[in-house]
Amino acid sequence: MSPTLIEAAADALLRIVVTGERERSAAANPDWAKGRRWTDTLAPPSTDALDVPGIVADPVGTACRAELRRIGHALHAANPEEDFAALEVEIAEMDPTHAGWRAIVLEMAWAGIGRAPV
Repeated sequence: MSPTLIEAAADALLRIVVTGERERSAAANPDWAKGRRWTDTLAPPSTDALDVPGIVADPVGTACRAELRRIGHALHAANPEEDFAALEVEIAEMDPTHAGWRAIVLEMAWAGIGRAPV
């Protein structure tokens, strides 16, 4: 099945965010070796509030995360009955090379979307 235009947009944004995350993580964790599992990120989960500190620290990544958040809301609004976690996995796996990183970024960007409030 080919991705929708909005899923393709999420894929493009993820490519930008993951590249930045990997670069920042490698700089912050010089002992991290390529091929080792990456389990941490320097970015907090996204909300719908304006992330002013994020804009100062990483304007491009923060803008991409905000757009990913809007895409998440749009996807959920268009298909409220769809399994949102499965959609996250499907989009993360559009680039299998970095699927793990992409899944983490999407999970942070889409925190709370399509889930019952706690």
